[in-house]
Amino acid sequence: MAAADDSDTRDRRRQIMDAALQVFSTKGFQKATNRDIAEAAGGISPGLIYHYFKDKQDLFLSMLRERASIMALVDHPQQLMDLPPRQGLTLIGRSYLTMMSIPENVAVFRIILAEALHFPEMAAMIRQHFVDRVFGVLRAYLQQQIDDGRLRPHDTSISVRTFLGSIVVHVIAREVLRQPEALQLADDQVVAMAVDVFLHGLSLEGEEA
Repeated sequence: MAAADDSDTRDRRRQIMDAALQVFSTKGFQKATNRDIAEAAGGISPGLIYHYFKDKQDLFLSMLRERASIMALVDHPQQLMDLPPRQGLTLIGRSYLTMMSIPENVAVFRIILAEALHFPEMAAMIRQHFVDRVFGVLRAYLQQQIDDGRLRPHDTSISVRTFLGSIVVHVIAREVLRQPEALQLADDQVVAMAVDVFLHGLSLEGEEA
């Protein structure tokens, strides 16, 4: 019986999160109401949302975590830490671009870009729950590679931004600006070039990372 209850809870949470994505995509986070989300979820009671989520922010963050596959690396970093630089960075890049190949995830990305510019609380929420955690794990990964003698010593705070920046800029060009060249590039091609350019400057002289 407990298993059935757990399944019902997961199904209801998923139903509400899917409805929230639909509403957030059209109205934005700030203007969306629980009533809007309840209607999109099939006309459920707005109060029922509070049974599954603490508030609208909790619902939004839960929806993001559900879709942010890269957070699996953040939650279980050891699978990343043991990989050499080329494999590790390729895994990071592919995880992000695979996540951003899903239209619903692109919709969430656009919500974040639009609202973070106008609402500081949105920017702070995303930074605290996602960006800071991702950056922290990647900094630790690069530091591990330095300690293991695979990369030369450097400022990992800057190098994380350098590597991720090349990937994120491609996503913006493709999904926001709809740049023709970006639309034609395969994910593997983008990741391979980003990793090559990045490692060319950080590999130990005369050694392959």
